[in-house]
Amino acid sequence: MKLLHTGDLHIGMSNYSKLDPETGLDSRLIDFFNTFDLMVDTAISEGVDAFLLAGDAYKTRDPSPTQQKGFGERIKKLSKAGIPVILVVGNHDTPNAEGKANTLDIYSALEIDNVWVSRKPEFLKIPTKSGLLQVITAPWLHKTEFKDLGEKLLSFYERIDETCPAIVVGHLEVEGSSMGSEKGLAIGSDVTVPLSLLTDRRLSYVALGHIHKHQILSSNPPVVYSGSPERIDFGEAKEEKGFIMIDIPVPKKATFKLVPSNCRKFLSINVDLLATDIDPTETVLKEISKNIIDDAIVKVVINIPADLEKQIEMDKIKKALTSAFNIAGISRNVERKERLKLDNQIEVERLSPLEALQTYFKSKQYSPEKIKLLENLAVKVLES
Repeated sequence: MKLLHTGDLHIGMSNYSKLDPETGLDSRLIDFFNTFDLMVDTAISEGVDAFLLAGDAYKTRDPSPTQQKGFGERIKKLSKAGIPVILVVGNHDTPNAEGKANTLDIYSALEIDNVWVSRKPEFLKIPTKSGLLQVITAPWLHKTEFKDLGEKLLSFYERIDETCPAIVVGHLEVEGSSMGSEKGLAIGSDVTVPLSLLTDRRLSYVALGHIHKHQILSSNPPVVYSGSPERIDFGEAKEEKGFIMIDIPVPKKATFKLVPSNCRKFLSINVDLLATDIDPTETVLKEISKNIIDDAIVKVVINIPADLEKQIEMDKIKKALTSAFNIAGISRNVERKERLKLDNQIEVERLSPLEALQTYFKSKQYSPEKIKLLENLAVKVLES
């Protein structure tokens, strides 16, 4: 049995974007749809038995009609290909009031063939071309609802038919996982789930979403975060991005691999100029030339000694970045050197930290006793 596992699509994320002149769409929306297309096309060409989306289809709880249309077209393509699609609700899909529909409920309401939407923990039996797939879901829950999750999962494990593959698809923060920049996108309060709750040996695989960094928490059974297939910001610049292809030759035996999604590159270029540099602009240009910036989202940070500030030719630097998809920013950090003097004669920058403090204390005309006490405290701080 073959499965494709992904999550955290966050369709609608538009940072570092521009208007696409051909379609009139947000260029980053097109990036996210292109990545989704790659996964859909791979699922169809590889003949997978099920497509698993572990939550957070959209960036917000109120996606635009354009975002919903694009997402729906791709789900329809999978459905028409006869591939079961399991959509588990994430925190970005969940309304902030009980009774309101979530962003994925429309697929349940329309009873779309081959599409299952799970907004509460449940045990599903999904017919596939390779046989029955048992799917236990663990969608994102409001904080008060998490207290019953452990009991529900254990009861589901007891119902597993060990002659057929059984998996968990969840949108959770699991003990031992490493979070990244997704903390800044959080909607709602997280509850950390014990890893031991997901390592029952009757399971073939645990497909997780919610954390954007691909990581493997356990190998038996595999407990895996697919990670987000598209980069969100510079906090994810160095993360490997893709989706997971899973092969289950027999129940309780699964192998998997990360397939790169070839998503948009985020590139940070940092340049530390020296005060002795005779051509600082050329130094910056050479540092830029060391990188492949074509179609990347690029950020340049230049640390500039005060004496060189006026020698930086910004027009040349901007021209060198024209092949980038987007220039996220060019930061000029100018080192300010101010020579503060005490008693109109001693330059502070020439003194050691302790000598500077002693000179300062004397200038304030503190008593010898107070100076001694402050010196002792200063020594402790400097030595710590």
